[in-house]
Amino acid sequence: MNTTNRGTSAVALILIGLGVLFLIFNLVPGLSLGRTWPVIFFVLAAGFYLPPIVWAESRQGLSALFIPGSVMLTLGLIFLYNTLTGDWGSWAYAWTLIPGGVGLGLALAARFGQWERRVVATGLWIMVGSLVVFGFFGMLFGGALLRWLGPALLIAGGALLLLRSFVRPARSI
Repeated sequence: MNTTNRGTSAVALILIGLGVLFLIFNLVPGLSLGRTWPVIFFVLAAGFYLPPIVWAESRQGLSALFIPGSVMLTLGLIFLYNTLTGDWGSWAYAWTLIPGGVGLGLALAARFGQWERRVVATGLWIMVGSLVVFGFFGMLFGGALLRWLGPALLIAGGALLLLRSFVRPARSI
């Protein structure tokens, strides 16, 4: 399959997926776009993720699309949580997950684009830092779920740092 056909196929699949999604919203009783609108962010994320996957020969140049795709994915997850739980107050600190989305996108872009290994590690550490900050605020201000999840994220972040200190000794300057 040549490049043009793969691109057309990708766009066709996105359109078919959107059509099926909106058809389900209109046909299934009790399901409304009002509660599931964050799916739009997941579709946008897929739109950014697909080009580097579909066009393998251009993957190195297109891999940076993972960064905005991961931000859209993160926003979709945040808004899905807000919509399903009604916990809109969590937005006051949930925004701290957006740098984590950038870190995830950076790690994916570096991995798929064959960038330097340090870029993958930097992206992962940005993501971990974002999750730890979110965990801290969630522990202090969150609802029941986030008050449990917050300390778990702090423990996981501390465990990762401890593991890193044993696996890779600190470099002297």
